[in-house]
Amino acid sequence: MCACLSDVIGSYLVAQRQAGKSDATLEQYGYHLGKMADWLGELGIVYVGEVQRADLQSWGAGLRDRWAPATIKGAVCAARSFFRWCVEEELLSENVALALKVPRVPMRAQRTLTAVEISRLLAGCDQSVRGRRDAALVTVLLDTGLRNSEVCGLRLVDLDLEEQRLVVRIKGGDEAWGYFGSGCRERLAAWLAVRPARAGVGTVFVSVGGNTPGCALTPRGLRLALKRLGERGEVQGVCPHAFRRSFATLMLLNGAPSRIVQLAGRWSDLRMVEVYSQALDASSVYAKWSPVDGLEP
Repeated sequence: MCACLSDVIGSYLVAQRQAGKSDATLEQYGYHLGKMADWLGELGIVYVGEVQRADLQSWGAGLRDRWAPATIKGAVCAARSFFRWCVEEELLSENVALALKVPRVPMRAQRTLTAVEISRLLAGCDQSVRGRRDAALVTVLLDTGLRNSEVCGLRLVDLDLEEQRLVVRIKGGDEAWGYFGSGCRERLAAWLAVRPARAGVGTVFVSVGGNTPGCALTPRGLRLALKRLGERGEVQGVCPHAFRRSFATLMLLNGAPSRIVQLAGRWSDLRMVEVYSQALDASSVYAKWSPVDGLEP
């Protein structure tokens, strides 16, 4: 009961790393729990056993004045996970964080690239080394729905051009298959034919300029490359996750069943297909399925 709150948070984060939580999750939880500890410290609460339900309710209520619902949800989830762990480790007799309610996050329209916009991005890719790399990036992102870190971590040994598939290291450290079409395969082959080689670098995508040519492309480098393509093609909001939404939306528009989109996108829950395809516009394809037009003459 006398354990210092900041020390216990440190032990919790170590335990979560050992349990396989991603670096991104640990960073987010560490940030929110540190802010919570600072807030409690201003009240004179420095030991984990001193934290009461009312204290956490006041902290949670105060978050509404500073943060958006999505950020508040992240903070609340971090606190609930932390105090649940404290009970499991017998540092507390009850989970005081049960007083915290996870807020509902309103659905927001998110950027999704259209087929026309993607064509404009590809039109801006010439036959230079950079152009070939960028064309391969665009088509891999669109055909596979890979996330930022997954694209940058994609290795040459993970890529099978003949079978048109690749190995993806997904959240939690698991592996899954990603698939791509012939157009993506052609652009990948064109890029690999001129890809700069550097000792010890086995990733598919590497830098082609700047201070580290031939080194593995970083998430920041990927974002910059896509931003540059967007500026050239006069397409706004070009980012890795916009391609993941476009992947789901365009597959559905092309007639793929939701279950196939779920499997191809490596989502564990079918509902995620709906989340990522919010931009789906029925008006553009409605005539094909019009009930009246489908009646027998």
